[in-house]
Amino acid sequence: MTVYELAAARVPGLGEYLDGPFDLPASVMCDRQWLADRVADTGRRWTCTDDRVNGTLWWYSASSTLAYIAVATAMVTGEAADPGVENASCFLRPDGYLGGVRSERVIAVDRLPAALASTFGGVVDALSAVSGARRQSLWAIATDSIANRSLDVGAALGDRALGSEFGAWLVREMASPMPRPRFVEVGGRTFTQRCSCCLLYLTGGADKCVSCPRRTPADRLRGLEAAARY
Repeated sequence: MTVYELAAARVPGLGEYLDGPFDLPASVMCDRQWLADRVADTGRRWTCTDDRVNGTLWWYSASSTLAYIAVATAMVTGEAADPGVENASCFLRPDGYLGGVRSERVIAVDRLPAALASTFGGVVDALSAVSGARRQSLWAIATDSIANRSLDVGAALGDRALGSEFGAWLVREMASPMPRPRFVEVGGRTFTQRCSCCLLYLTGGADKCVSCPRRTPADRLRGLEAAARY
């Protein structure tokens, strides 16, 4: 079995990111014109004319997808699917967001931080250039994506503490301009204490997320307490 199949067998929900059709070279994620098209498409879907918001929304989803596959394969199998874009393929979902990335290469876990930092850096630089979103904001989203997905995989393996430890290690070793991940215990569960905002509320299509750092601490705590009961 491949690292993808092994990880999908242990992590519910991962399979949908591995189904393909993988009809695009993953290198398009660093192509400015391709990313500009993604920004424009996101704007049409959310009826939003602010490219900064649209670029942020697209990256919020894409970074989560990239992190999920890398973290799941690493935590489940002890080896990581190579997150590099050079020898990989990807696909888009019907909603225009990144559906999954697949590589024929597997790397040792200790090589994952540098590989993931390189991929994230290439996308962040190109996306910032075409959307106007600040690089620091996009890197903060990457931190939260790694933290959230590490917790998800840890929960699937029955140990959310393992997830927070792995997420903290991965970000620390990436040697990139990322804020450190933060975690908070609420109602007996571990959540990411987010340092980034997806800006979805600026489209008018939704309210701020439960864990949004733009909410007041008391409001955020109430939302997390409710989430901890489910």
